[in-house]
Amino acid sequence: MYSSPESNALLAKRGASRVQPPGVRKVVKKTVLKDVRFLNLPDVGDDVEPLRPEAPDVAVDTQLEARRVAAGAIGRNIARLRLAAGLDLAALAERSGIGADQLALVESGRGFPGLRLVWRLASALSVPFGALLDDAMVSEASDGEFRVQRASEGHTLGSPGGLLSRVLSPEGVLGAPEVYELTLRAGGAEAAEGHGRATCEHIVVTAGNLVVQAGDREVTLGPGDSLFFRADLAHRYVNPGGTEVRALLVMVYA
Repeated sequence: MYSSPESNALLAKRGASRVQPPGVRKVVKKTVLKDVRFLNLPDVGDDVEPLRPEAPDVAVDTQLEARRVAAGAIGRNIARLRLAAGLDLAALAERSGIGADQLALVESGRGFPGLRLVWRLASALSVPFGALLDDAMVSEASDGEFRVQRASEGHTLGSPGGLLSRVLSPEGVLGAPEVYELTLRAGGAEAAEGHGRATCEHIVVTAGNLVVQAGDREVTLGPGDSLFFRADLAHRYVNPGGTEVRALLVMVYA
């Protein structure tokens, strides 16, 4: 996995505190790590709990390995784009509002970033969201002219507000649109900062009812309804119903 000298130095300061005796379970609040989760941890609501080291499960091991591969790729992308922009960790931390220690954790591939963190980094680096996900897909790729992605495949990013975003865009295909499947839990709400200048979103609801707020405008969308709007304004997704909402999202960049 990629690790920069800066990220190694920052991680070395924190490493000793992470050693736990076998069988000890410790809950780490996301108020400390915010939108970064350790790779050996499952998502359990607003807390993060280590997996028990004994009795490994094949399905769990496969899932963790997929997360490690994806996290390593995302970390390398962040570091590459940061260096290309002439920024050190401190400068990117200041520009994005994310702690330098968190950036070091993600760049090293030891932390799994959430949806909000990736969006903030994409905006800070002035790159499309998908640029940070290059080579992060873990399913076997078929050719670019006839590529199938099964429902169980595709990298998924989540957020505390209950929004899941599954990547549907094929990697390595020049000119391919940036497409995501969104799932918002019942009663969930997700607020997003404005993305890069002139960025737009085109969303189509496939199940449930979704309220979209952008700037001072608001609309409720049902199954089959679509909305194209400027996403360089602060916007918000709300699920007012008792069942989850599903939608397809296409990102459009200037």
